[in-house]
Amino acid sequence: MLQPVKKPRKHLFTSKKMSIRALMSDCLGAIAVVFTCVTVYLAYANGGSATAGGGAAFFLCLILAFAGEIIAIISRREADVYYFFCYLGMALNGAVIVFGVLVLYWGLYG
Repeated sequence: MLQPVKKPRKHLFTSKKMSIRALMSDCLGAIAVVFTCVTVYLAYANGGSATAGGGAAFFLCLILAFAGEIIAIISRREADVYYFFCYLGMALNGAVIVFGVLVLYWGLYG
């Protein structure tokens, strides 16, 4: 007897899930980006000089970005998860860290 030809499946089923750590890293990165933009805008509106509160807020943003970067790296090492949000958290937090280093460099040598 002839065997019927099986059609290839159109759907790929997977057991991947969302990583809670990656989403937490994204939230920290988004908060750090927003508050970094706000502190830079307030310093610009103040004529280029930042207040002590603005500096403290910017330093807090850097701390949040470092924590988010560490969490993103840890979440990237998990197995069977979607990695898009891990990479997004790394990018957001990394951008804040790089911008923070540039601001410190411009403040010291600019």
